[in-house]
Amino acid sequence: MKRLLVLCCLLCCGLAQAQTRFYYKDSLYADHYAPQGKPNGISVMFIHGGGFSGGDPANQRPFAEGMSKRGYNVFVISYRLYMKGRTYNCSTVTHEKLKAFEVAAEDGTDAARFILDRADSLQVDPQKFFLAGSSAGAEAALQMLYNPFSAAGKGRYAYFSERPRFAGVLLFAGALVDINAMRPDNWVPTFLMHGTKDATVPYGTSAHHSCKADAPGWLILFGSKTLYEKGKEWNKPVVLYSYKDRQHEVSNYMFREFDKMDKFMRDVAAKKKIGAKEEVIIY
Repeated sequence: MKRLLVLCCLLCCGLAQAQTRFYYKDSLYADHYAPQGKPNGISVMFIHGGGFSGGDPANQRPFAEGMSKRGYNVFVISYRLYMKGRTYNCSTVTHEKLKAFEVAAEDGTDAARFILDRADSLQVDPQKFFLAGSSAGAEAALQMLYNPFSAAGKGRYAYFSERPRFAGVLLFAGALVDINAMRPDNWVPTFLMHGTKDATVPYGTSAHHSCKADAPGWLILFGSKTLYEKGKEWNKPVVLYSYKDRQHEVSNYMFREFDKMDKFMRDVAAKKKIGAKEEVIIY
């Protein structure tokens, strides 16, 4: 039975910011930040990071409020933390790592469908609905878009394979499990931010957590640079910000790079030609 919307308030800098929470499946929920001021017509669903073992939608409030102040309609979702209470490193066997990816992608898919099924009441324009995520959340987002687990969940994923459901995706230090699942015909306009020295989630193509090949948790992932090169090869809209010599802290740059995110989403929503662009940022 669907739960009713529960209204709650958060305090930020002494000002009450209206936030609505709704449950999309069982105990899983989304915190909804409505646009402040004039809405720009663009909605974003954000998936938080935390190694599939931690993290909380509440921690994403700086991003959500920063975007809502620019007119965005923002949803920050919770999802099952498959690795909660367990280690998530090179000693974690590979099939358990993959299961964490799969569970998060399942929940993200269910949350997105819940929102789109209620687009009118939630003030979502389905043509201007973006997906975003940080670290584990970015990985969940990528598996949603280019799903290597679709054969195990045809009913759930068919909704997204029928036609594109997202106008674009914003990824902060994420990676894809199977590059073969990405094709020219299912490409989504992509915004990427990644540190070139990230030892947790690879910037290019490398092992998760920099694990050695004989480790129980050895798993090759395809990071932002590899995804960018694929988009460039196919002449697709993709923007990559490479932070030279930075590590996994770039996964938190959604808290600071509002102008870059804003430009990308507005350009995509306006159907401007973007092409493939990379900018190397040196601090």
